[in-house]
Amino acid sequence: MVRARARLSSCRPCSAAALSEGALHSRVERLDLVSPWRIAHGVSTERSTVILERDGGYGEAAIVPYLGESSAEIRAAITSFDSDRLEIHSAGVLVDAVDAIASRGAQCAVDLALHDAEGRARGEPLWKVLGINAESPIETSFTIAMDTPDEMARRARAAEASILKLKMGGVDDEACVEAVRAVTNATLRLDANGGWSREEAARLIPRLARFKIELVEQPLAVADRDGFAWLRAQQIGVPIFADESVSTVEGVDALAQNVDGIVIKLRKFGGLRLAHAAIERARSLGLRTMMGCMIESSLAVTAAAHLALCCDLADLDAPLLIRNDPFSGLTYRGSAVLLPPAAGIGAVPRGGN
Repeated sequence: MVRARARLSSCRPCSAAALSEGALHSRVERLDLVSPWRIAHGVSTERSTVILERDGGYGEAAIVPYLGESSAEIRAAITSFDSDRLEIHSAGVLVDAVDAIASRGAQCAVDLALHDAEGRARGEPLWKVLGINAESPIETSFTIAMDTPDEMARRARAAEASILKLKMGGVDDEACVEAVRAVTNATLRLDANGGWSREEAARLIPRLARFKIELVEQPLAVADRDGFAWLRAQQIGVPIFADESVSTVEGVDALAQNVDGIVIKLRKFGGLRLAHAAIERARSLGLRTMMGCMIESSLAVTAAAHLALCCDLADLDAPLLIRNDPFSGLTYRGSAVLLPPAAGIGAVPRGGN
């Protein structure tokens, strides 16, 4: 389990000097999934992601259906970013320039690439660039997508994981959780991806609690932020974490009184710096944090793992869900996440350096 003892200081801004050469180059990579990815939003057998390179630094922006940005839109926003300005501006202005990028996905890709290049220039791993204490271990959940009760139980048994996250929002949610619990003693987390109505959540969650559920992630529709207050008033007895409903630091404030935790993802916040700010804000409000990921390559997930050192929980299993990961970086030992020792993010193209 990620222990909350790690302290994250304010991110040190990337130095303009270290980032003053080169242009931004992007491409789209298709990610083939090991199994159909069925969640409340829909089902897919592949996803795509935008990979960015600048001065040997790499960034990524996953294409996420509910976020509504296409690869073409993200790449266009990257192209419009005036990379040459980095060599003449101070770090503070550099931050303003990244924040001004029209696309949140492009912001994320550029932010990661700049931090990666900075770490490589310094010869330091990302956690050190960010000022993080790296002593805390990281233990991730493994996700079981929605399916029949028997199939979810089969996958849970095969995973041999100590923490499982079960996707909810189907017609047999209770039967699915019961079937999984029958074959494993693993810690169980549930993620409805906004697939329940208020009434369904209030009815189901207390019933599911008997299966020893650690938490429920995003039980309500993304737009139903008032519903979290309503659900809190029902005293359902299981911790609630908000995911899709929170993608800004201000969003953390808006839900702080009505949830127990916030799911942090680099892609939805727009990169490491803003994700860090959200973690710090959540902590100041007494909320727990979980570092999560999209369906994305080991590049983005390795970057997220560095920041997970500062979170209470982690859900960083995307590389285990895709067949053709274009990067190598973090590795797994059971449920433990191991960071690479290399400088920067520490992820490299497969077959590259």
